[in-house]
Amino acid sequence: MPPAPRHFLAAHLLKPCRIETQWGGRIHRARSQPGNCMLMAAGQDSVWHCSEPIDELHVFLDPAMLEEVAQEIGGQHFELMDGVAIVEPDIRGISMQLLAEIERPGMGTRLFADTMARALALQLLRRRSTARVKDGSAQNSMSARQLRAATDFIESHLSEDLSLDHLAAAAAMSPFRFARAFKRATGQSPRQYVIARRIERAKELLRSPRRDISEVADLVGFSTQSHFTAVFHRHCGVTPKRFRDSCRG
Repeated sequence: MPPAPRHFLAAHLLKPCRIETQWGGRIHRARSQPGNCMLMAAGQDSVWHCSEPIDELHVFLDPAMLEEVAQEIGGQHFELMDGVAIVEPDIRGISMQLLAEIERPGMGTRLFADTMARALALQLLRRRSTARVKDGSAQNSMSARQLRAATDFIESHLSEDLSLDHLAAAAAMSPFRFARAFKRATGQSPRQYVIARRIERAKELLRSPRRDISEVADLVGFSTQSHFTAVFHRHCGVTPKRFRDSCRG
């Protein structure tokens, strides 16, 4: 394979397999099991051989994202530690969250991707790099004014495909610091908070018989009524129609 412009992470899902690879002039051999991971830093051509077909989730991370997070945690100078058959539960956990989102898309997919990319970058720097990560707990806070600015922005833009960059800019913070500080302040990730607010806004709109369900779906940030119905049912236990009918009753 030609050099990849992004860092490559593979999460092994099913079927054990013996893997032999070569990149960066080094040969890697291992028997990989479901639950293991594989990591190859960007910019390396590679050769791959697997003893049999396996199921994997492939994740490609922009090096700029890793550099951004590294600067936030004081680990600017680092190298990733490549390898196959890696056992890293935290990295595996993020991979499984990505897989779940692919299989059952929820609300705020862009916001989810932004958050997961930075979470993955942080774990790679902590677990699979030479970076010396500083304790940044003192920076994981935001003022009441910053929190209000972020929540006001969310309320005003619930129908849009929000990004972590947008929310962080509203609070005058970096995306990485904002995501951690917001969760510390509210007990919810930015994505969880946005989902909760969209569901509550949808309930308010459904109480009015003047709006049809497809219009409500659009006003709370869904591209289709069917997607809105599926997510609403997942969070509320009833479909939007049944919720509206119960309000009328």
